[in-house]
Amino acid sequence: MTDDSGLIGQVLQAIDYQVLAESTAMTYRDMLKAIHPDKCSHPSAQEATNRLIELFRHFGNGSAFTDDSGKFLTNNHWVLFQGDKQAVAQAKWNQQEVSAAAPEHFRRYMPYSWDTDDGFLLSQRAVPLVNLTLPQEHVNWVVSRLLEFCMLLHRHTGRAHLGLTPAHVMLVPETHGIAVAGFYHLAVLNGKVRTISGAYRHWYPGQLLRDKKATENADLEMAKRIGAYLLGDRSGLGTALRKTHHREFVDFLLSSDDDSLLCYEKYREMLDRNFPSQFIHLNI
Repeated sequence: MTDDSGLIGQVLQAIDYQVLAESTAMTYRDMLKAIHPDKCSHPSAQEATNRLIELFRHFGNGSAFTDDSGKFLTNNHWVLFQGDKQAVAQAKWNQQEVSAAAPEHFRRYMPYSWDTDDGFLLSQRAVPLVNLTLPQEHVNWVVSRLLEFCMLLHRHTGRAHLGLTPAHVMLVPETHGIAVAGFYHLAVLNGKVRTISGAYRHWYPGQLLRDKKATENADLEMAKRIGAYLLGDRSGLGTALRKTHHREFVDFLLSSDDDSLLCYEKYREMLDRNFPSQFIHLNI
C-alpha cells in the first residue's frame, strides 16, 4: 500500500480538474489509482477519491444552470446552451456585433469565442456568479469591473446590456476579471426595450418598466444589485446589508446614477477612501 499524502493534499485543495491535471502532470486514471483507498493508506484517501471523481465529472459534463434562454451547462472552460435556440442565436448575434465594434480593452470583458451555434469556449477559467457569496474585498473589484464594463459598453457602442444578472456574469479568479455574456436584451440607448429578464424583473428600475426605454441607469442599477447579491442579499435590493456591511459601500449600492462614467468615478473614489488597494487571491 502507498501513502501519497502530497497528491491527496493537492486533490483535496483542487478547485478545477484541468488545473489539477496540469499541476500534477498525471492522467485521471493514474491519479485515481494512486489515491484510491484500495491502494492508499492515507486516512483521507476516500475523501480525496470522491473529490477527484466530482472534479472529473464536472470537467467532462459540466454543471447545470439556468439563464434567460433556459438551461445551460458549463465546466468553467466552456458554456453550452440547451434552451431556446432563437434566444441564444439573438444573444450570440448581439454579442458579436458589440465585440466587433469595440476597442481591445472592452473585449477583455468577453474572453470567449463561439465555437458552435449553441456554445462558446472561454479563454480563461470562469465561474458563474450564481449562488456565490464573496467577502467584501472581492465584491469591491467585481462591482468595479461591472461598472467599467457598463461605461465602456455605453460610451463605445451606444448600447445597454439590460441583462446583468448572476447567470450572465462569470468570475475569472486568476486575473480578478469578469466575463459578461447573456446579451439577450441588448438595446440602443434611449431606444425601445423589447425584452427583459423575467427572473430578475424586480432588479430593473421602475422607470424602465414604465417607459420601456433603454438607459444607462438600468445597467448601473443591475450592476449594483449584483454587488448586494454577492454580499449575501439574494434579493439584490441591498437594504438588508445596512447593519452588517460597510455603510458607505452599501449607501453606494442603494444610490441611483444616470451616467456610467460619473458613476464609475464616484465608485472608485469611494473605494480609495475606505479600502486598501491590494490583490487578494480568490480561491474559487
